[in-house]
Amino acid sequence: MAFFKGYLGLLVTGPATVAMESSGGGYARQAIAFTPLGDGRRTLSVSQSCSFGYATTDWGAVTALALYTDNTATSEPLVAWSVSPRTISVGQTYSVPAEYLSLLIQREGFFSVNDQIGTTESGTALIARQPVSVYAGIMTPAMAGNSSTSGSGSGTFTLSQLNQLLSQLMQGLPTSDPGDGTSLWLNANLLSISIKS
Repeated sequence: MAFFKGYLGLLVTGPATVAMESSGGGYARQAIAFTPLGDGRRTLSVSQSCSFGYATTDWGAVTALALYTDNTATSEPLVAWSVSPRTISVGQTYSVPAEYLSLLIQREGFFSVNDQIGTTESGTALIARQPVSVYAGIMTPAMAGNSSTSGSGSGTFTLSQLNQLLSQLMQGLPTSDPGDGTSLWLNANLLSISIKS
């Protein structure tokens, strides 16, 4: 099973946490898949390198790469990581070296925006650009429910998705009482709340 299957995009003129996708002529996201190796923490792109088409207008200074779940213009990056900056002008292309396509995931669980979820083989930090779930060797957007009412912000989840979200919550909780009177924590694998006396 793939760790991630989606699209690779180029981010320009900024750090991986905020850079926007290139929109130059001839630019298009490239389909990509990552397969887990060994214990699933190390994942490798199915293709050893990835090349983008030729620029028909300037693409800007490529400063980061990003993974997208789909190829729609409105989708936001799931995760992003910095690369050595390179300006792409008319007639040039951009090829991604293999070391940027080998990922080491730090741990499973839920990651918030701007959390580091791992590194590339070259040591560059993989940064979550939206809430991300890494569970059972698969990376997905963290709140991947089906919208029950378009635009309402509410959603429905399958029992499997709800179980996954609860597991992620439990994994992220402290195992001792924080003592602040408001925090959830795990007490012998039971959900507890801190009570201030």
